[in-house]
Amino acid sequence: MNSIVFKDVCKSYGDAKIVKSLNLEIKEGERLILLGPSGCGKSTTLRMIAGLEEITSGELVMGGRVINDVPPGERNVAMVFQSYALFPHLSVWDNIAFGLKIQKLGEDEIKRRTTEALKILNLQGYENRKPKDLSGGQKQRVALCRALVKQSPYFLLDEPLSNLDAQLRQQARTELVRIHEIYKPTMIYVTHDQIEAMTVANRIVVMRDGVLQQAGTPDVIYHHPANTFVAGFIGSPAMNIVSGYYSSGKLKIGDVVSDVPELWQKILAGHTNVLVGIRPEHLKPAADGKIKGCVSYQENTGNQRTVTVNVNGETVFVTLPGTGAEISGNIGLDFNWDEVSLFNAETKENIGYVQKGEIVR
Repeated sequence: MNSIVFKDVCKSYGDAKIVKSLNLEIKEGERLILLGPSGCGKSTTLRMIAGLEEITSGELVMGGRVINDVPPGERNVAMVFQSYALFPHLSVWDNIAFGLKIQKLGEDEIKRRTTEALKILNLQGYENRKPKDLSGGQKQRVALCRALVKQSPYFLLDEPLSNLDAQLRQQARTELVRIHEIYKPTMIYVTHDQIEAMTVANRIVVMRDGVLQQAGTPDVIYHHPANTFVAGFIGSPAMNIVSGYYSSGKLKIGDVVSDVPELWQKILAGHTNVLVGIRPEHLKPAADGKIKGCVSYQENTGNQRTVTVNVNGETVFVTLPGTGAEISGNIGLDFNWDEVSLFNAETKENIGYVQKGEIVR
C-alpha cells in the first residue's frame, strides 16, 4: 500500500512551530493538494515526505512503515521543485534521463519514457539545449519531465506550474491529471492557487499557520467550508461573510428580517449572533430579498459582472452575467438556504448545514 500517514507530526525551527500536530492520511493513488497561503507549512509538509526536512516529533508512515529516519534516496519518491534544480551542464535530454540511467534501466526504456515525457509537455525540439538556453517556463517543464519518467509510486510537486503562462498552465494541469490516471501514483501537490487545487485534486487539504483547517473533496471545500478562513480563501471573489442575528425562527441581516426553514432552525438552536456565508454567484437581485444594500461599484470582465454592494457597513459581492441592465442604487438580494454556510460568530467554525434533507455537522 502506497499510502502516507501523518501521526501527530510536528516541525519546528527552534521556537518557531511550522507544522503543528498534523494528523492526515493520504490514500494510495489519490491526487491530494496541500493548499494555503505562503508560510502555512504546506511546502515543509511536502519536504518531510521527501526526507528533505527532519521531523521534530510524531511519526510519518509510508507504505506501511515508519520512515522518519529513512534517507531521501531510499523513499522512492519523484519530486518537482519550484526552483527547477536542473543540472546546468547537461542537456534537456540528459537532465530528464539522468535518474533513469542511475537506476540502470535499458536504453530502449529510457528513450521511450523520455520521448513520451517530452511530447506530453511540448518540449520536442529542445532535447539538446542546456538550461541556460531555456525560458523559466521551459525549465519548469523539464523538471516535470524528469519527475514523470521516474514513474515513482509517490509524486511530489511543489508549485510546479508557477512559472508557466496561463494557457500552458491550463494544458499542463490537464496533462498532469491524465498522467496520474495512467500511472496512478500517490500525488501530493503544493500550491497557493485555488484554481489548480479545484481542477487537479481528488481531495484538498487547506492549511493555515501550520494547522490543518479542512480536508475534503473540492466540492465539499467549496460549498461547505469548515470555517471562515477556508470560506474566504477559496473562490474569486471569496465567499461573502455577513453578520446575522437569530431569534425565534427569524434571521436578521442588516435591516431585513426573514423566516428560517425548520431544519435550519435546528442548526441555529442555541445561537444568536452568527456569520452567514453566501457565494457571490448564489446571490440574485430581488426586490423582497433577505439582504438589502447599496451598489458601490461594478466590474465587467466580459463573461460576468461583479457587483459590490454595501450592506450595513459590510461588503458583499454579487456575480451576474456579463450582459444585462446595469444595477445601481439600493438593491435587494435573495438566496437559497441550500446554498448557505453558517458560522459561529466567536469561533468562526461552521455550525452545520442541510444536505439531502439531513442535518450535517
